[in-house]
Amino acid sequence: MKQSDSDGLIRPVSVVVLGLLETTGPQTSYELWRNVELSVSYFWQVAKSQLYAEPQRLERAGLVTADQEDSGRRRRTYAITGAGRDALIDWLGRPPEPAQYHDPAMLRLFFTDAAPRLATPLARQRVRELTETLQFLEQPGLGGDQPSHRRVLSWGRLTVRADLAFWQSVLDDLEDGA
Repeated sequence: MKQSDSDGLIRPVSVVVLGLLETTGPQTSYELWRNVELSVSYFWQVAKSQLYAEPQRLERAGLVTADQEDSGRRRRTYAITGAGRDALIDWLGRPPEPAQYHDPAMLRLFFTDAAPRLATPLARQRVRELTETLQFLEQPGLGGDQPSHRRVLSWGRLTVRADLAFWQSVLDDLEDGA
């Protein structure tokens, strides 16, 4: 039973769950959360509550299966089904929706003429944060063995470098009195 995005079955959080189960294998909700934190969270934020609830919803729809431990913590480990794989591949084959970009720091910068004294601390904070993010993204071994993951990591590094260069130029201008 194949349903489309318009049916409301496949949502962005569904794609995250199905994609991780397909590319990294069966996982518990906690393992999914950790993998999101180490991978897609840099370009796609998912609320923890959504991520923990989504595998159960996908199980009811027949897109994943669950295996529950008989003892101990009784964790449920989820795996993608053939129908789940088909739904993921169907979604991957569709044209992407336009990107929506929200940058709270950029919004603040846009309005700092209302409080110019706040521009320099904002720029310093962004330079510091982006430097830390870039250091993390440039760790050896990050990105794994999958070509698509390495490509997205490359995009992330390039994007952070560009953002860092921008914010550093803003900081330099502000410190030079421009």
